[in-house]
Amino acid sequence: MSSKAVPKKQLWGIELNLVSLLLSSISPVLNKFSLVSLSPVVGGIFTSFFATIFVLTTIFIMHRRVSFTNLKNPWLWLLGGTNAIGIILQYVALSSLSPITVTLIARMYLVYVFFLSYVFLKEKITKWDYLAIILCIVGSFFISGSRLQFSDNVLGLICAFIYPLMYAANNIIAKYLVGEAEPSNVLFYNHLTSALLLLCYALITSTSFNNISGRAVAFNFGGAFFNGFMSLLLFYTSLKFITAGKANIVRALGPVVVIIYSSFFFPVQVTPSLITGAILVIMASTIVTFTKTNQG
Repeated sequence: MSSKAVPKKQLWGIELNLVSLLLSSISPVLNKFSLVSLSPVVGGIFTSFFATIFVLTTIFIMHRRVSFTNLKNPWLWLLGGTNAIGIILQYVALSSLSPITVTLIARMYLVYVFFLSYVFLKEKITKWDYLAIILCIVGSFFISGSRLQFSDNVLGLICAFIYPLMYAANNIIAKYLVGEAEPSNVLFYNHLTSALLLLCYALITSTSFNNISGRAVAFNFGGAFFNGFMSLLLFYTSLKFITAGKANIVRALGPVVVIIYSSFFFPVQVTPSLITGAILVIMASTIVTFTKTNQG
């Protein structure tokens, strides 16, 4: 594995992903605090709305145009739909489980995204990719240690396993769309359609918007900025340079970063199991960084 054989564009894509990861890992902690007075649906609406404003402002500052006729494209609604469902399920999981537990289970996302990218994008999976996937999964189990308990809320656990599938599908659709459009425009429509779908769902189900605290909205605002806006914009941009599969192996470092962030607010015990798991996912990301992308 020689870094000299790796295209500069791929290394650039990896670097964008690493920065994206550092920003997105702040979100689970902030969203956990925002659930003090926000229901999953209301939290999702606020997240998508704030992120839409952030992206639209960036587009205007960069003097780019957004064509609302694009809303006729069914892929944009599918993009927003998968994001909306993922947001709701993630909030449900966070409402009953710790941010660390949710993030650990979310490593199934890696398996989902490789399967979907192979089926729909025809991205080839190399022997190094297989090794990286195995290291990620094994590393996640080591990191989890005794944190994932069978006494956890069943509904929360189910949602924690399903929401990564929604985000995996969302990223595969995004990978397809950024091939012909600016990442910022794709991200804008992702959040706009997501916000509209969530709002329609809230109206149909008569979701209450009462007793919303300013503190919860502030935490939600922060989560939307770091994850829904900054992190995803960098992630979508990186998809122009590397495959969806490789991009998401890099993000396998997520549990390690979330644990570090969470340690400031929740008790985290550093164990040999945690250290071993961290080393394994770091190895996986290193493998991805220093092996060539094999496009289908």
